[in-house]
Amino acid sequence: MITSYTLARVLPAKDRNVYASVKTFAEVKDVILTYGEYDLILKIESNSLEALDDFVFNKLRVIDGVISTTTLLEANPKTITQ
Repeated sequence: MITSYTLARVLPAKDRNVYASVKTFAEVKDVILTYGEYDLILKIESNSLEALDDFVFNKLRVIDGVISTTTLLEANPKTITQ
């Protein structure tokens, strides 16, 4: 399982519509409306990088009002050595 966080920029006055749209996707585990450079933060769970790509490119970025996205992959603490 891959957990990632996508930061999305949204056109003014479209944030609520985009928020409602992304909440309907099974891959989206949480959505937060924010102030600042990004308008939404999405927590996404996918089975593979290919599935994540499919979600971002074919579901998220095609929503009316989404301007851009930045996706961050969650690091597995077990793989980080000190």
